[in-house]
Amino acid sequence: MISAPPVSAPAVEATVVPPLEGGHTLDFRPARAAGTLSDGVEDDGGDHDGATISLAQARALRGAASGDDPVFASIPAVPATETPVTTPRIRVSTGQVVELDRIVVIGRRPRSTRSSGATLPHLVAVDSPQQDISRSHLEIRPESDAVVVVDLHTTNGSTLLRSGSDPVRLHPGEPTIVVTGDVIDLGDGVTVAFEDLP
Repeated sequence: MISAPPVSAPAVEATVVPPLEGGHTLDFRPARAAGTLSDGVEDDGGDHDGATISLAQARALRGAASGDDPVFASIPAVPATETPVTTPRIRVSTGQVVELDRIVVIGRRPRSTRSSGATLPHLVAVDSPQQDISRSHLEIRPESDAVVVVDLHTTNGSTLLRSGSDPVRLHPGEPTIVVTGDVIDLGDGVTVAFEDLP
């Protein structure tokens, strides 16, 4: 007895598209009866992983993403909402800007008490024609949720200028918390402004 050759599903070129946010996938296949392919042939389940789509569907997705697809062209794009990352920093009146990613020592010829290590401080040298500023004058120390300044036992001192408050002379060796907008006057016309603090 001669039997008809087995009917096989037409070959479909397919590609895989990564899942959307939340792990959802898009399925653009036409509706069909459960367990059958579009031409009425039984569906044996195959190796379909739920994320495989046809080449035509992939092209439609690509066109939608690029704005070339007329169906999706009328849908306004949603702008990405990125929170700008701000890094705490100081702005010295001499023009220097230093990120507060570690301790900063400012002075005429600042020196670090550390001689080695991965966290050596930033050393910021400033001019002081009248010698009002000490060699190592001010230490700025970022901490987990605040920034503190310490006058390093200077002869002429350091003054905290805060909007809406009277100037305050820093106590030598005593940490003082600063906030965004504060300015420290070192003397000789040199100031340090604090920006984007936590």
